[in-house]
Amino acid sequence: MDMHDSVREWYPNVSIGGRRITRMEETPISSFHLSSETAWTLGADNVGLFVGGIDSLRSIVESLQRLESSGTTPKWIVISASKSIAALVVQMWVTPDDEDIVVKMPSLPQLRNNIVLATPESLKRIDGSVNHHIAGVILIDMLCHVHRARHMPGPAGRFVSNDRPQMIVDFRNSVGFKGWVPPLILLTEERAKSVHTDFIARAYCLDGFWFLDGQTFGVEHSDHVRN
Repeated sequence: MDMHDSVREWYPNVSIGGRRITRMEETPISSFHLSSETAWTLGADNVGLFVGGIDSLRSIVESLQRLESSGTTPKWIVISASKSIAALVVQMWVTPDDEDIVVKMPSLPQLRNNIVLATPESLKRIDGSVNHHIAGVILIDMLCHVHRARHMPGPAGRFVSNDRPQMIVDFRNSVGFKGWVPPLILLTEERAKSVHTDFIARAYCLDGFWFLDGQTFGVEHSDHVRN
């Protein structure tokens, strides 16, 4: 399947990168950059990125801030595992040098230039004008538990549907085109070898993962990043 021209133009000056590793032995395979070709391969082949062993939420925010641009295209969807984590993300993003400022629980989804912050539940409220201009879906799930939230207790002990991973799947499918969907990038402090990644991939309807060492994860602006 040939790359769509619009996707080719979405990754020219910014690159999510790190060191690609094997899952169990964590043996280095190669350097990784989310170029247009790589993003197209991941989206077309239905493969996600599992970035494990990340130090802290702050290190994630500091990296993702480099994705922010005043441009309108493309958009990056950043999904927080909870509203409380989203509030921390906003606080670290907006007031990184003043931890005494407490940001109120944000109204989600929240648009900040080309970054859309959401939870799985608020994805359905993202403005339709954003659709079909999305370079990637980034899930911040430090404890790696969103994939397990398939239902929740309801009245009288019954269970009601609250399929959080399916919400992410449905959103990605709704914004894809021509057999391609934006890559799903899972950021977590858990190491890939310590969790059942096949089960996680199935929950997000993925055929598998590529694994990145979270200690090397970052975002860089560079004219030398090759597409």
